[in-house]
Amino acid sequence: MLFNSIVFIFAYLPAVLVGYYLICASPIRRVRMWFLAAASLFFYGYWAPKYVLLLLFSMTVNYLLGMAIRHYREHEHLRRGSVLAGLLFNLSLLFYFKYFNFFIDNLNHLPGVQIEVGKILLPLAISFFTFQKIAFLFDLYRRRVTLGSVGDYAAFVLFFPQLIAGPIVHYSELAPQLKLSPKLNATFRHILIGMILFGIGLFKKTVLADTFALYASPIFNASAAGTSPGFVGAWTAAFIYTLQIYFDFSGYSDMAIGLARMFGVWLPLNFHSPLRSNNMAELWRRWHMTLSRFVQNYIFQPIQVPMTRFAAERTRSRLGMFAVSTLAPTFLSMVIIGVWHGAGWNFLIFGVLHGAYVCSTELWTHLRRRKRKKGVERPQYQIVFARILTVTAFVFATVPFRAKNVGVTMEFFRDMLLPFTRSDRAFDWQAAVPFGATGAVAAAVVGYAIVSLLPNTQQFMTRVEPALEWPKWSKVDTPPVRIAWRPTPAWICAAAAFFFLGVAFIMRGTTEFIYFNF
Repeated sequence: MLFNSIVFIFAYLPAVLVGYYLICASPIRRVRMWFLAAASLFFYGYWAPKYVLLLLFSMTVNYLLGMAIRHYREHEHLRRGSVLAGLLFNLSLLFYFKYFNFFIDNLNHLPGVQIEVGKILLPLAISFFTFQKIAFLFDLYRRRVTLGSVGDYAAFVLFFPQLIAGPIVHYSELAPQLKLSPKLNATFRHILIGMILFGIGLFKKTVLADTFALYASPIFNASAAGTSPGFVGAWTAAFIYTLQIYFDFSGYSDMAIGLARMFGVWLPLNFHSPLRSNNMAELWRRWHMTLSRFVQNYIFQPIQVPMTRFAAERTRSRLGMFAVSTLAPTFLSMVIIGVWHGAGWNFLIFGVLHGAYVCSTELWTHLRRRKRKKGVERPQYQIVFARILTVTAFVFATVPFRAKNVGVTMEFFRDMLLPFTRSDRAFDWQAAVPFGATGAVAAAVVGYAIVSLLPNTQQFMTRVEPALEWPKWSKVDTPPVRIAWRPTPAWICAAAAFFFLGVAFIMRGTTEFIYFNF
């Protein structure tokens, strides 16, 4: 079931909200967690009922491992063995369903190897709930959280606003909120705020992201069919596809936060105007923020600690120490992020590019640290140039994210880097997109103006603390144009207009969120 579908908006969501708050107002309010879990299972099973069993099996094994970690609190080797068993179990499931076909396909290219396996369908959300469960086990092992009841754990894992594509929520963030009985006198306020956040996200998805797809998709699809878009066409497609995925994922994140708020729950911020970043490292701290947080805490740091020790023992120069202790684990972490997005060489290229970008940023910062004077602000022209360079580099790296295969990616790169090369496979991309080059330029200008100038959804809703830790993030990157929602009839009507347009544009066709594929 898609957030941007009529059946979800006008059937499933109202039914679950009414049922949840009726239970909260009744003597059986203790079963509200089980109600949420059951409703979320229905939401997940609506797509593919057979994978409900896989989800339940994974939950059961992880909860039992959590019980083992709690039980062996005085036996460190057994606790460590339990968490490592959980890591192996979760990664094995992820590898089988997401990467096994890719592994076998590449193995079959070796001489004399021919292994026949059927096509394995990727279960919805397996990448997200796998990382969530791994984080839970490690937090339990590190004694950052305590294991709650089966109902607490089930509601934490299954809570449908964040089940499919994040945010990747920690147990300590979500479980305590779900356990608290909601204040019924705040119900209308939570639902109103949640609906506004949801409506803005829906508008981003159906009105903006799906419109940008009308410009980017024909060019990428034609390239996959063997034609060449040329220098201008390739850059046009890449810039507009970046806007598509930007508003697609930003819209989803807003909708997830809004849905949770309708139940009186705050989710962590997952998207904070990343294309206004000054460098690529900052961009990744603000794009899919909970994934970056997971990678920082559970991949980068465990890799960095032994590599720092190794560098301290084997390396004498400061630059060598920095390369081994920081650049190497940073690059490896970004490659893992790339491969996490999908099973294919294109995603490896995506990860390698971003690894090179972030390492370049870290190296530049390291080399310039002594030369920069404390307290001296950078000139405005340097900030503008840095942001343009960051966006352009990111746009270039979105090509393997969207292109059909490595061959198409390389053809796109050739067209983007060699402006004077002519091809006998030229494709008239202007005839394939709405309103030709004029429409494409207009769409790009409008999209990047929104990204660069206007407040993001959380900044727009800053008065109502829209996400966890918002007071900290509200100070990051104040938008050039400041607009803040107020609980007045005029603003409520404006929010209703966003919601109406979001629903109206569903009628031209419902499309999946891009991150549902991961």
